[in-house]
Amino acid sequence: MARRVILPPEVAVEPGGEAAGMASMVAELLRANLADSPARSRLARRARGSATLVTDDRDLGVTVTFGPGAIVVSGTAFGTGPVLSGGWLEMAAVCTGTRSPLRALLRREIHVTVRRPVSVLVATAFAVKVPRSAGPDRG
Repeated sequence: MARRVILPPEVAVEPGGEAAGMASMVAELLRANLADSPARSRLARRARGSATLVTDDRDLGVTVTFGPGAIVVSGTAFGTGPVLSGGWLEMAAVCTGTRSPLRALLRREIHVTVRRPVSVLVATAFAVKVPRSAGPDRG
């Protein structure tokens, strides 16, 4: 029986967000991870809402908004949903895919502010998680 192909949702950077390096990093990581994983694509297509990724020490942040068929990455931290935050180096490692968000949370390198919908936090963490093809988590 043939499996149905799950196309990854479109990932766009909000106009003006390209100037924010963190927004570009997150968007590129999402594109690569979603193209590489049907499971991530399925979860991302179902997710609705926003999650914010913030650096505590540099006042930088991005908001990842999951909508029907698309994910929009904004170069500002404006979301009302859950927040993943930590120092610049830790967040850069998470946002470039070199460190798993779960591992960073367990090591207390980043922390979570839980707000509804929590499911979008799970979708965001899974979508930016280090892919198996990259080898073991280097962080």
